[in-house]
Amino acid sequence: MRVLVCGAGVAGLTTAWWLDRQGWEVLLTERDQHPRGPGHLLDVGGAGYDVLDRMGLLPALARTRRPIPAIEYVDEDGATLATVSYLAAATLLDGRLLTIMRGDLEAALAAALPDRVRLRRGSEVVGVEDGDGPVRVTLSDGRVEEVDLLVGADGLESSVRRLVFGPDRLYVRALGQQTGAFVFTDDELAARLGPNLKVLSLADRQAGFSRTCDGRVAAFFVHRGDRSPADPMAELRQRCAGMGWIVDRALGHCPTGLAHHPVAQVELAGWHVGRTVLVGDAAAAGSALAGHGASVAVFGGYRLAESLRRAVDRRAGVIAYQQGLMPAVDLVQRTGRRAAGWVAPTTRWQITIRDSVPALAGPA
Repeated sequence: MRVLVCGAGVAGLTTAWWLDRQGWEVLLTERDQHPRGPGHLLDVGGAGYDVLDRMGLLPALARTRRPIPAIEYVDEDGATLATVSYLAAATLLDGRLLTIMRGDLEAALAAALPDRVRLRRGSEVVGVEDGDGPVRVTLSDGRVEEVDLLVGADGLESSVRRLVFGPDRLYVRALGQQTGAFVFTDDELAARLGPNLKVLSLADRQAGFSRTCDGRVAAFFVHRGDRSPADPMAELRQRCAGMGWIVDRALGHCPTGLAHHPVAQVELAGWHVGRTVLVGDAAAAGSALAGHGASVAVFGGYRLAESLRRAVDRRAGVIAYQQGLMPAVDLVQRTGRRAAGWVAPTTRWQITIRDSVPALAGPA
């Protein structure tokens, strides 16, 4: 059985690993010529953490994981307003929580792929024909692949989803914000940040900073905005300049190749059509603010492979995959919608209520 997995991010890499383990002949394609940059800090917890453990990846990931003792909320002068324990979350999960940069997680997953999994970079799906025989998949490099299953794991802006399920306007819900993330070198700022993740929240915008495991600074911004800008770097600087604290200095390090994405959700009644199935953000993005996207991506890739292995046929397998994962996805998406309203609120009463919540945790 042959499968083409489109997208070499967290979801695609995990899916490819598990389908190979179940005996599939796997072709993994990725539109980017080179691995993406470091990205942003993320968590993999609970069931997603267990999947990484079963893959034997925890020892390798331990070298680049970035445990965060607490989230520290600061004002425009950098003075601490309140702290919320990060370690408490790990305790609730019995230690099953991995905090790591997205790029480091993707690198470990890619390194774990066996040689028999073919990874073809600089190629994405541009055509799909699903008739009586194998699925005919046309790639941007001109090649045509015939496979028994096509997996769209190519993220929020999935080309597979558009080709097979229809245009984005049918199921992508924009939540009114944009995010930007980058990593830079500034030894003085890294020293000032200390071990915690520090967050400054103002009306319509938020900035968060933490140290990476190699001593650099990871920056993550959220700001109001309905449409993806033509010049993400200029847009981010315009929206977030003047926030105070270290923000302007950090914006001076903002690269031209800024990772900039809309805060949006994908809401599909079904994740499969014919012999095409979606996984990760392509199927059910919860938004960058929901905080569980990587966990769902990792567990979703595992769940798809296991459901196909156990089912009497492919259709039953993809149905079981969705039924098993949908309750968790519903919870993540509800969380994402609530978070979108409070990360960058527009009214004074929303700001007051939002700022009072971390304060309940007490001062540092």
